[in-house]
Amino acid sequence: MHPLNRQTTLEKIAQQSEMDVVIVGGGINGIGLFRELAQQDLKVLLIEQNDYCSGASAAPSRMIHGGLRYLENAEYSLVKESLHERDLLLKNAPHYVQPLATTIPIFSWFDGLFTSTLRFAGLTDHSCNRGALVIKLGLHVYDVFCAKHTKMPRHSFKFSKATHQHWQGLNRDLRCSATYYDAWISHPERLALEMIKESCAQFSKALACNYLALTGVEQQSLQLADKIDNQILTVRTKALVNASGAWIDFTNQKLAKPSRLIGGTKGSHLILDNPLLHSALNGNMMYFENQEGRVCIVFPYFDKVLVGSTDIKVDDPDDIYCTPQERDYIFESLQYIFPNIPLAINDICFTYSGVRPLPSSNAQSNGQISRSHSIHVQEASDSSDFPIYSMIGGKWTTFRAFAEQMCERLSTDIGFEIKSNSRHQAIGGGKNYPNTPEAKQQWIKDYCASFTVCEARAAQLLDRYGTNAYELGEYIKQQGLESLSQSTDSLAGVSTYMTYSQDYSRAEIQFLIDNEQVESLLDIVLRRTNIAISGALHMSLLIELNTVLSQVKNWDSQRAQSELTQTLLHLEKFHTLTNSMLVERSQTINHSLINSYDNDNDNATTDRHACQHAARG
Repeated sequence: MHPLNRQTTLEKIAQQSEMDVVIVGGGINGIGLFRELAQQDLKVLLIEQNDYCSGASAAPSRMIHGGLRYLENAEYSLVKESLHERDLLLKNAPHYVQPLATTIPIFSWFDGLFTSTLRFAGLTDHSCNRGALVIKLGLHVYDVFCAKHTKMPRHSFKFSKATHQHWQGLNRDLRCSATYYDAWISHPERLALEMIKESCAQFSKALACNYLALTGVEQQSLQLADKIDNQILTVRTKALVNASGAWIDFTNQKLAKPSRLIGGTKGSHLILDNPLLHSALNGNMMYFENQEGRVCIVFPYFDKVLVGSTDIKVDDPDDIYCTPQERDYIFESLQYIFPNIPLAINDICFTYSGVRPLPSSNAQSNGQISRSHSIHVQEASDSSDFPIYSMIGGKWTTFRAFAEQMCERLSTDIGFEIKSNSRHQAIGGGKNYPNTPEAKQQWIKDYCASFTVCEARAAQLLDRYGTNAYELGEYIKQQGLESLSQSTDSLAGVSTYMTYSQDYSRAEIQFLIDNEQVESLLDIVLRRTNIAISGALHMSLLIELNTVLSQVKNWDSQRAQSELTQTLLHLEKFHTLTNSMLVERSQTINHSLINSYDNDNDNATTDRHACQHAARG
């Protein structure tokens, strides 16, 4: 696969100034549409004013699900579509999307019958606690919808005694529990990036560029500002798709087409380092109601625990972060079902928030606002000779279906033939993915033979990149970085684990910078890797990553220091990663790492320890 090179992309945009479609917004909706249009061999341009998936698409609950609670709002078509798309993602992206056993703790037998009926009929917005009978009916319908597409087990119930035997620590007042299956996504930002890279590599007319902002329309042309080098580009288009999510109305204002389409709500999540809670979940997600009837989730996320979320109406999608009030709300909700598991602020190793791009609504309850998607069209006018299509709503699970529907609408309106769709196309590292334990073991052995790595490192890379791990291996060979395990002294040749990381090598970080339009330190720690969200980020590692980035980018010391300072400010404000927390982590982690590396000087011993680190990861 060809690298995703930003400078080359900008040069092509300047040369190819006439586009069939321009997509504004590099979140999952825009990326899904970009992939769909690229396959029709159109001249399509995707622009994102920040980094790809840096808005709401970086802040999901990391669930790929049918939307069990949407049944109560009678959104049957949305549930059917979501379940179908969930199963397609399980098949097309098996490296990042896996089944997830989901358990509902239930505290009554008959609660919610009357209120749920009124909600179904659209006669009330009020939330309610749902009893076993209501949940049983919902899960039965869910199973019926799943029957045509999925091989996952049907739902099951456990009475109180069996529930407490299986999940120790749950509230002793519950009457029973219900377990069904949905799915989760481990690296959503990487899956989105794989779709961009594939589309650009396979279709030469498809161009994508981050940190390229739409500033307005002048003489029927779009004005684009490069936020890295401050250059201005001009393009014309037959159609513009506004996929900027919570920023849709702001984008339309720049296009002189004011609108009031979005009524976003903020969702905040916590990542907790609480081994007792992690163990109590026993590999399941708990899909539960807090005392006010709002649905919350908690599930194991690697070796940490993900819990969320809030649902708060906001007018401005900028400056969104998890407040202390939201943190306390989430803790209180979680303590309701696990009352005897101690929770502390120090358990929080990461927080994140995003704004759901929901349609503007007068509903009193945010839970009543539809999670479905729609297309709003503003026809060409004197200010622009192209129509504007706003992609409203949607979610990670249904991005592909939404993109397909938008593509079909454009084919009718601007006139092109639909040549293919992505319905049954594997994504990125999901291609030829080994789906059985035996196939995985064989893949690992073959990879070890090709790139001289230990099995633990090969397994780690398969988990991180899927079969695209071969792209990393070939890059290292071509760049003369020797093997993925061998240690050398120069920046270009360092391919063992970084001094302050048990998981990433310098060659791997260099590969991401060179091939994936990395322009900032935040791109690395938040989106190209899971270093920050996994709780693995500490001050020494952050400084080391900044050093690698600065050397690859040829930044001077002033530019490098500015990058580090801005990154620290962002991490503290938006992810609750304070300087003192990062320093404290360094003091804990560095002691063991430095001793390990100092005592092992020969390559064979260093490689053995790297494999041990990978196995623990």
